[in-house]
Amino acid sequence: MSIKPNYESYRYTGEVCNLQSQSMVECRLPGSEIGNILAVQAKTTLVDCTCADGEVRYNGKLLLCVVYEDLDGQICRAERGAEFFHKADGSEVSPACFAKTLLKVENVNHRREGSGLYISVVIAALSTVYGARQMEYLVGGDNMITQTGECSVCKSICVSGETESEDEFETEFVGDILLHDERAIVSRVSANAGQIDIEGELALGVCVFKGGDELCSYERLIPFRMQIPCEDAFGQVRVGARVCVKEARLTAAVDEDKNKSKILFEYALSADCFLHTEETFAVATDAFSDQAYLTLKRTKDGGMYLTNAIKCVERVSGVASVLPALDGEYSLRAALLPRVEAACRKGDNGWEMEGAVLADLVLRSADGGNRTCTLTLPFVFPLHIDGDDVKADGVVCGLKVRRQKSGETEVEATVQMQVCAYERREWEYIGETVEGEAYEAEKAAISVYALREGEGLWEVAKRLRRNPDELVKSNPTLEFPVKAGQRIFVYRKI
Repeated sequence: MSIKPNYESYRYTGEVCNLQSQSMVECRLPGSEIGNILAVQAKTTLVDCTCADGEVRYNGKLLLCVVYEDLDGQICRAERGAEFFHKADGSEVSPACFAKTLLKVENVNHRREGSGLYISVVIAALSTVYGARQMEYLVGGDNMITQTGECSVCKSICVSGETESEDEFETEFVGDILLHDERAIVSRVSANAGQIDIEGELALGVCVFKGGDELCSYERLIPFRMQIPCEDAFGQVRVGARVCVKEARLTAAVDEDKNKSKILFEYALSADCFLHTEETFAVATDAFSDQAYLTLKRTKDGGMYLTNAIKCVERVSGVASVLPALDGEYSLRAALLPRVEAACRKGDNGWEMEGAVLADLVLRSADGGNRTCTLTLPFVFPLHIDGDDVKADGVVCGLKVRRQKSGETEVEATVQMQVCAYERREWEYIGETVEGEAYEAEKAAISVYALREGEGLWEVAKRLRRNPDELVKSNPTLEFPVKAGQRIFVYRKI
């Protein structure tokens, strides 16, 4: 009589792998009219992302904005755009997968060659690949004795959405908008019946040319809300979100009577939401046969599960380093493109945030010349959160920079961070059984076995190759786990 195992299938969507890649995009501008370069801003937007055999293919758009002095010393700007295509290699990727890719500008350099100005931008891509997963797990079978337990599996559900909005605010007179930078930070995400609610703030930084040679910068925090339909959204689901600025456009209107300007900010936001659910179902955790040897092959898998998401607001201050180093006296004209670079690390006292506030400074020397430098203000502060892995994203607002007569650059800024904590979950199941040789027939009608102290019913039944119910029926006074010196009777039909 052969052993016939019974399997069931469970299908879910899970994380397959994480891939990192870099690409370089280069643009050329006519450099004959460009004198001193004051700032170079690079923005990148993802256009499309697809999975193929062994790779993730993505393409995007790069927008460059260059603020410079022309040969007559007038402040001007120039814009250029480019498209780029790249890929990230991964042996586990297939056309059946899908990927969520985050683009980030890592480095911007410029050089002159002949009459041209060449700007090189290094773009990093982090792709998280998801795919359909399937478990074939043992639940029972003929001529088998199984022990049943629970298996908890982490599933990932990804949904995306977009929204458009606008904001209008009044400023002093604006001659021209030179630069604008927008970064979104999520403060709260919740899953309600049939939709995902996202709340956050958009940090807007604007550098304007007021006339003559006067520069000025403005900051503004704009709250936003997004609602994304999702049939899997309900109250107990853990959900995280990442919001990017897809498009942004600023226009300034002048009120000559009041010598004021109104700036209209129109923007489009794109959100990727990640739902983390845990589903529990019955599986066979162990098995044996009372007729033949049985080999069990177990399969292990796992995934990351979002356990907590918090918003951190920290005020940082101190003396910042400035590169390249300055010789002589310089006065501050404008602080451009404030940003934060940070990572979470686990120390002896728990998790902490380590990073730096950065910004580009436009400075004026005593002789009236302009110079651009980058300030860096490092910071470390504790995070009151637990997890196996912690990830963070943030923005800088309320940046204040002061140049002292001593040459030091003092900085104050508020850092807002979205911090997500994840736990590693693992699960195991019996994915295959192999039938071996039949046991030799027992000749005795009754056998008495000495038991090992602490053995449970299942351990005894498996060692003796008998059904647990039969052992309990034939030894009604025996209690498990057993004590040292106890014996058990096994009865057989001869």
